[in-house]
Amino acid sequence: MVDGSKKLGLDYKVYESELKNYENQDIISYDQTKELVKKPEKQTINKNIIPKVETSAKKIESKEQKVENEVQKSSSKENEDEVKKPLKVLKFSSDDDSFVLSLNRDMDEKEIKTFELNTKELYKRIYDINAILTTQFKKPTQKISDDIRVAQFDKDTVRVVFYSDKKQNINTKFENKNIIFFIKDGVSKKPVANLDSKSQTQKTSDKTAQKNKTQTSVAAKTAKKEDDKKSQTQNKNTIKNIPRNKTIVLDAGHGGKDAGAVGSRTLYEKNVVLKVALKAGKILKNRGYKVYYTRDKDKFIGLRNRTSFANDKMADLFISIHANAAPNSKKAPEMQGIETFFLSPTRSERSMRAANLENKSDTDEMNYFTKISFLNFLNREKIIASNKLAIDIQTNLLSSVRTNYNVSDGGVREAPFWVLVGALMPAVLIETGYITHPKEGKLLANDAYADKLAEGIANGIDDYFAKNR
Repeated sequence: MVDGSKKLGLDYKVYESELKNYENQDIISYDQTKELVKKPEKQTINKNIIPKVETSAKKIESKEQKVENEVQKSSSKENEDEVKKPLKVLKFSSDDDSFVLSLNRDMDEKEIKTFELNTKELYKRIYDINAILTTQFKKPTQKISDDIRVAQFDKDTVRVVFYSDKKQNINTKFENKNIIFFIKDGVSKKPVANLDSKSQTQKTSDKTAQKNKTQTSVAAKTAKKEDDKKSQTQNKNTIKNIPRNKTIVLDAGHGGKDAGAVGSRTLYEKNVVLKVALKAGKILKNRGYKVYYTRDKDKFIGLRNRTSFANDKMADLFISIHANAAPNSKKAPEMQGIETFFLSPTRSERSMRAANLENKSDTDEMNYFTKISFLNFLNREKIIASNKLAIDIQTNLLSSVRTNYNVSDGGVREAPFWVLVGALMPAVLIETGYITHPKEGKLLANDAYADKLAEGIANGIDDYFAKNR
């Protein structure tokens, strides 16, 4: 353009000046320009854009995986916490086809164990559940077995027992925080007729209605506290399902000239324990046991004569019933609780004190240290059996009484009670409470409380035989 302007005589200085500005710069051809455009484009895509995208994607994926893992951990922890939560029995429901325990959470099959006991007279299906009983069990009017019992067997176990006069195929299933017990073939032990069916004759309807009425009446009587007059009616309906081959001797402590421990307002141990013994005996007889009393009235009997009587009757168990007392008025407000003792030489101060209190009426019969020496030669198997019996009775006493009363657990203890020494069968001594304690003394004078004590003793004996056939 500069050369052409010179030839034509035009002003070319402007172009020449512009041209000089580019003289020191490289001249790039068109083809080179295309290559330069392509190379950076390729380089940018391969080395810059793709790695950044891949890294970003990996980061996002890593974060998502982390969140997912956290969610899984949280869910797993919630499930673990749910399982760890103590299992509680909240309520019961029953009809002719099923018996249901409602729980506070879903349970695992590992939390329930079952076994059965079957004799000619009675069939028992027993379930032990790792749970806590939070409500009082009342016997249902409609049920899949002849009888059902539920109790806190120990601090971690709820025991459910089904009683029948013949073997039953009882099954369990777990649904919506419930344990459902049902007859495997779907037919209840005692099917209830459909009274609305037109195909039934009036005679059948009347007979079925009368049967249902009788069953309801019997169940209602069983549930009530006052069983003095009603026990005879109950006996006719239940005794056929209970073993008759076990003999129990109930020993009401002290009596006659020996008042035993004394509480306030001339409350005597001899009277309190006689009432409990007679009530317990009545319940046991209704369940089919053969029962004997060492005394059934206010009468003095020597300690040796009590176990001698049990041996003569060839008793299976010897149960001595007493009430405890504090050593002085200062300790009276502090000392309380139900305790069950079995025979064994002991060095426990509390057990020795209780033994001394009960032994003192016959201190002239044998020197105390001679008694201890004699105890060392006792049959070890009998001591073990007595220990088991004491545990079953103590557990059921507390379970029965605590449905209505807040009572302390004095525990199962071993002590050298002379009244138990001569027994040739498993034997225990029950301290039903402290007659000198302000609260327990009043309870021991209460007839309804005596009913609960008697029921607990009877249930404990049932449990002992259920596990030691």
